[in-house]
Amino acid sequence: MAAPAVSVVMPVRNAADTLDAALGSLAGQTLHDWELVAVPDRCDDDSRAILARAAAQDARIRVVAEPTGGLVAALNTGLSASRAALIARFDADDACAPRRFEAQVGFLGAHPGVGACGTLVRFGGDPDTQEGYALYVGWINSLVTPESIELNRFIESPLAHPSMMFRADLIRRFGGYLDEDWPEDYELWLRWMDAGVTVGKVPELLLTWNDPPDRLSRTDPR
Repeated sequence: MAAPAVSVVMPVRNAADTLDAALGSLAGQTLHDWELVAVPDRCDDDSRAILARAAAQDARIRVVAEPTGGLVAALNTGLSASRAALIARFDADDACAPRRFEAQVGFLGAHPGVGACGTLVRFGGDPDTQEGYALYVGWINSLVTPESIELNRFIESPLAHPSMMFRADLIRRFGGYLDEDWPEDYELWLRWMDAGVTVGKVPELLLTWNDPPDRLSRTDPR
């Protein structure tokens, strides 16, 4: 079986309320040549059943064996199971705009010196009661060029993790996610940029980044 153009790595932790909408946004992509590598992460709701039903209906969806070590283990399990030369991140409580994969594949194809790229993101929350995250989204959306991303990388992560797409060979060359006392995505970008990887961003709003109260960025002590 030929490898797809994009492997989408999606860890899933108790996402039954949002999973159908997230999967629907993948099904609506204008680029059809993708596979979803879904990795359940200690779910105790209906997430596994929803994934199983989706996989039975769409051969592009694969549910891989559940690791026991939490989010970082789930991410690395997804990376190991991916078959494409390009890997996209996506979370089970977010939504992709239809052109997301098409735009990012096109961007990386047009910029062979860029190893990873994000997108602008739409804040999926209440900007009044969740002002801090809304301001953060505005800040990362202001950083589009590789130069501005690199210059501001030590202020805070300049990239929305679920918006990212990167070349799979970066994992082989510089390693994947580390399970330490810091945010796994931010550490990955800093490590890759320190190794000389150029990171860009498609200047379009291509992901709705939701901010539920149980989001790990709010609840995880890291």
